[in-house]
Amino acid sequence: MGAYTITRAKDDGTFDLVKIDTKTNEETIVGNVTDAQYPNGRESDEEVAERNRSFRNDKLAETDWWANSDVTMTEAQRSYRAALRDLPSHSNWPNLSDSDWPTKP
Repeated sequence: MGAYTITRAKDDGTFDLVKIDTKTNEETIVGNVTDAQYPNGRESDEEVAERNRSFRNDKLAETDWWANSDVTMTEAQRSYRAALRDLPSHSNWPNLSDSDWPTKP
C-alpha cells in the first residue's frame, strides 16, 4: 500500500482529510470537510477509532526496533511509545486533533 487517507477532527468542528504516505509516514492535508459534505453521514466513532488504532499501530511498529535488546531507549522514546499506547484512553478519543497525537522524538 502506498498511501491512505484519514479524517482528523479539528477544534472548529470541521475535519481535515489527511493523506499518509506509508513509506515515509509523511502527512499531507488534502482537504477540509464539514458534516454537510458527508451525504451518507459522517464516519461513526467506531470507524474513526479503527482507523486511529491502525495509524497508531503503524507508528508503534516503526519504533519497535527501539526495544531491541542491543538498543537503549531514551526516556523520550519510552514516553512516546507509552503515549501512543495510551491514545485510546485520551479524553478526545476517537476524534483526535493533531495536537492530541504525541510527537516522535
